[in-house]
Amino acid sequence: MRMRLIFWIIIFALGALVGDRYGMPGIVRNAADGGFSYVESWFGRLGEPIPEAEESAAENETDVSPNQEEPDQSDGDATSSENEAQAPSGSLADNANLRINAEGLQIIKESEGLRLEAYNLGGQWLIGYGHSRTARAGMTITESEAEQLLREDVRDSEDAVKRMVEVPVNENQFSAMVSLAYNLGSGGFSRTTVLERINQGDYQGAADGFLNHNRAGGQVNEHLTHRREKERELFLKPA
Repeated sequence: MRMRLIFWIIIFALGALVGDRYGMPGIVRNAADGGFSYVESWFGRLGEPIPEAEESAAENETDVSPNQEEPDQSDGDATSSENEAQAPSGSLADNANLRINAEGLQIIKESEGLRLEAYNLGGQWLIGYGHSRTARAGMTITESEAEQLLREDVRDSEDAVKRMVEVPVNENQFSAMVSLAYNLGSGGFSRTTVLERINQGDYQGAADGFLNHNRAGGQVNEHLTHRREKERELFLKPA
């Protein structure tokens, strides 16, 4: 093939040098026409794919089965994230089932007093056993409704104590702190000496801390002092 191509290139060169103006012999012209056809067909094949090359490329391709999956690298990370997301078994779990007992509830009832008509205290409307959330001017309720409102409000205080106390406590300690939280509100309870000391594991210091919260308007209040003493006594009472 190469020799024939070289031959026709020589013929073309001669044709270019001699040309029709010099009277190229007919045999050379005929040969040149055939050469043009041959060379044209040869160059036309240059654009066609070479079978050997296609087969080689196909052999070198990686055969990946459609059912073959790459290893899932996310399994380990997902497991790790799930383990991190699990809540640790801390002190709050130990207090999860605690509820205010009858003695704690009685401290609240005696200290708050029962009022079946709404009253204003310090610019805040109250009703029943110191209920404020739905209390409004002119509101009246029954005793059973006051009891229901008290239990609803106490649940909020129970949840606040469970959420904030970080060490195990018994039923009496819990009930005393719920009474305090009910009186001060969850925000007020969060700033008490009682909570600070109990979370330090200082149970005696927490008990004595009740007596620090007996002021109203910056002055020691006899009623609050009496209530704090009862709460402290309940806190120290063996369960």
